[in-house]
Amino acid sequence: MKYFNFNMKLALHQPYFFPYIGYFSLMHAADVFMFFDNVQYVRKSWMSRNRILKPNREQFQYINIGLKKPVYKSKLPDCELISNSEWKNKILVQLEHYKKRAPYYRETIELLDVIFEEEERSLLQFNIRSIKTIASLLKIDTAIELFSNIEGEVEIAIEPGLWGLNTCLAFGADSYINAPGGEIFYPKKNFIEAGVKLGFIQHQLTPYNQHNSGFIGGLSIIDVLMFCGIENSAKLVRDYSVKWIN
Repeated sequence: MKYFNFNMKLALHQPYFFPYIGYFSLMHAADVFMFFDNVQYVRKSWMSRNRILKPNREQFQYINIGLKKPVYKSKLPDCELISNSEWKNKILVQLEHYKKRAPYYRETIELLDVIFEEEERSLLQFNIRSIKTIASLLKIDTAIELFSNIEGEVEIAIEPGLWGLNTCLAFGADSYINAPGGEIFYPKKNFIEAGVKLGFIQHQLTPYNQHNSGFIGGLSIIDVLMFCGIENSAKLVRDYSVKWIN
């Protein structure tokens, strides 16, 4: 059995496009958050789209990043953005209906203007930069790393549930925190034998006032910021626990 003395909690996750609030909770729970960057791009996934409210506020709609058509089985770092601003403007238009109901509309739009101002050709780099920008505003000071920087030292996982374990072994972390769900797919025995604790974050995902008759959860962080503002969103990010299973 391998023992660690680093007392380090690591989380590994693909870089998503304006992810939901639970993504930032996972970042906050870890000592090191590692972007799983050198992975295959998946069409119609959270890598390139997310959800906001529709104008009727009873349903959701998608916002999409402007992506050039990827080559078949492209890696995420090879996915290029459309160079014009049409996709950015479309997103801002889709968000205009929030002005009538969301108390932090102007604050959120100003944040998006800052994020959109920088021209980037890479989907990967846009997602990483925007996530880091928002995380900083939410006062998440977790260290950020890239999987590609240590990829050569990580043993190839023979099953998906072992990527986290193998990354911990290569990086020197003694605990791994995963997104919720899928516990049965993680080989608990392998983690125990390696001396690495395995945990799953438990998001409370506390409902907030969307000025609706109901509540639609799991939307992009943009929706949370619109209705809650930065300070209250930061509090919601911290509303979680970690379920350790070994």
